[in-house]
Amino acid sequence: MSVNSLSRPVEALGERGDTYLLQTEADLAKAATYAIEKSVALGAGGAIARVHEGGGISVTVAKAKVENAVREGSQSLQITIFENGRTGVASSESLSRAAIDRVVEQAIGMARQLEPDPEAGLADRDALAWAAPDVPLFAPSNQPAEGLTGAALAIEQAVIAMSTKDAVRVSEAGAASQDSRFALATSQGFCRTASSSVQHRWCQTIAQRGDEMKQGNWSSVDRQLGGLESEDDVGRRAAEQALGMLGAEGLATRRVPVLVDSTVAASLVRNMCTQLTGSSQFQRMTFLPDAVGQVIAAQHVTLGEDPFEPFGLASTTFDDEGVAGARRDIVRDGVVTGLFLDTRMARKLRRVSTGNAGGMRNLSLASSHTEPADDLAAMLRKMGTGLWLTRFMGGATNAATGVYSQAAAGFWVANGQVIGPVQGFTVAGNLQDMFKSIAAIGADVHRAGGIRAGSILLPDMQIAGR
Repeated sequence: MSVNSLSRPVEALGERGDTYLLQTEADLAKAATYAIEKSVALGAGGAIARVHEGGGISVTVAKAKVENAVREGSQSLQITIFENGRTGVASSESLSRAAIDRVVEQAIGMARQLEPDPEAGLADRDALAWAAPDVPLFAPSNQPAEGLTGAALAIEQAVIAMSTKDAVRVSEAGAASQDSRFALATSQGFCRTASSSVQHRWCQTIAQRGDEMKQGNWSSVDRQLGGLESEDDVGRRAAEQALGMLGAEGLATRRVPVLVDSTVAASLVRNMCTQLTGSSQFQRMTFLPDAVGQVIAAQHVTLGEDPFEPFGLASTTFDDEGVAGARRDIVRDGVVTGLFLDTRMARKLRRVSTGNAGGMRNLSLASSHTEPADDLAAMLRKMGTGLWLTRFMGGATNAATGVYSQAAAGFWVANGQVIGPVQGFTVAGNLQDMFKSIAAIGADVHRAGGIRAGSILLPDMQIAGR
């Protein structure tokens, strides 16, 4: 295979231009295809080459001064060799032909030392993303360090402006802009490339009232600069998180309704998805074995996946094996309709890959009962009296049994009205019961990485407090 036989022409595969990167997609494709050609020449039964370059600038400030400013850049090549069910993986930070020769030889040598796994190997050729549409992910900001410094300082000033009788200060405010490119090639003649960008603003705060101190944080991440929250909003939200917890009291042990705030609801979505991974299903490390077709959540709940969302934080045209994903429901009307499978686990489960090698893609938790007016205030009214949970602070979840216990903090609510902050307790239950009892999901949707969810109302949870 040569660059001229790629599954996608390289002539228009990106230029250096206004970006932090030094190489084009075509440059990376040449390195990936050379690694494949070398692997085939040395007798590899199958091979996947992944070449990546990343670069950007990150700046942090505190006390109106720059604490750290980094212009970073990296590149890497990873080759995976399949030889009669045996797998060898090796990598290099150099893309020279001599380095690629060495890393291919290493991977082949490693593969020949292992016991075979009959399901290990390349994805089926027909499953590869030969014709899947490109997903727009590349929005380089080309911001200089001065511009990022100005953004970080503006975040800090927004925090300072929030100080009243209670002091609040910044422990760190930051701004970053990153670009990346990669190419993936296989010994089946497949080779595609992609470029992406990520913009990030964040702030960590400390609020103080006398001897009492509380921490807060907020961040905004988007692929496009225009999609970020303003510096004022990032600073304000970080300050409010810290200030809001001053004077927090404990809770007595009791059973109460709990409204999981949208900003932390992704935690429950991840717990649900853990049950549906290929490894969990194959190893039976789940409370829901043979999950497809079984009820996992309340009847009004749906969980969707969209790998093709334009500028989505977890979007991709193809996964780490070159397999195309699909827009689909993972849970529909409370019933499991799909799993998260790479090629190896799909074969072990006698299924087909879902294009999830490397992770899950842009998940959205929704309810058919949600109305446009179901904002946070409406959800608090639906709960009535109970706990508005805004922070998880560590704990344990047993995926096999569903036993769930997390230290938490938030606000006590009476008759839909916030009474005050509370802390020093754990929330406990069983995920099997929690998912099936979801009473409502709010319209106050928040995106945390690749997960979107509104606030989640659980009607009956155990609080272990003082």
